[in-house]
Amino acid sequence: MKNIQHQHGAVLIISMIILLLLTILGVTSMRTTQLEERMAGNARDRHVAFEAAEAALIDAEQFVLTLVTKNPFDTDGSDGLYEDSSAIGRIEDYVDWSGASPTQSYLTATNITTSEGIATPPKYVIQLIPSDESIGSDTVNLGNYGDVAAKTGTTLVRITARGTGTSDNSVVFLQTVFGLNNF
Repeated sequence: MKNIQHQHGAVLIISMIILLLLTILGVTSMRTTQLEERMAGNARDRHVAFEAAEAALIDAEQFVLTLVTKNPFDTDGSDGLYEDSSAIGRIEDYVDWSGASPTQSYLTATNITTSEGIATPPKYVIQLIPSDESIGSDTVNLGNYGDVAAKTGTTLVRITARGTGTSDNSVVFLQTVFGLNNF
């Protein structure tokens, strides 16, 4: 028989160290999983915002096709239709997207609503590009004719759309140039 008095509890200490290491490993795994879930949620939110902005672009293109004259375009953009002006700068920074300013306005897309999982309906503005602006075939590919506006009688508009995701923290801006026969 062994003498019980010579045992010092080494198994207990080793067990406690192993338990501590397993706890640290478990906590680290949970933190990693939470971070990955947040990243996946943010990616989904950005994708929803992108889709909303794309829907606004489609809505804006349909709206442009209904215009019959250039008369609605003005410098203050009170109706969401702006003349292209170098004084404005970047239109997405110029427009008050909250709608608080009565002189700087936007149009709201009608083909997508908040019931589809987005925080705010997508919005857009349309800028008339002056016909004397030189646009090469590398910028706008409308038949590769160089100065499209002068040679083909095409009126160009720049559409800037803003979409949000499932929260207003995720915002995507998309911009396109849309050409149509002179009106």
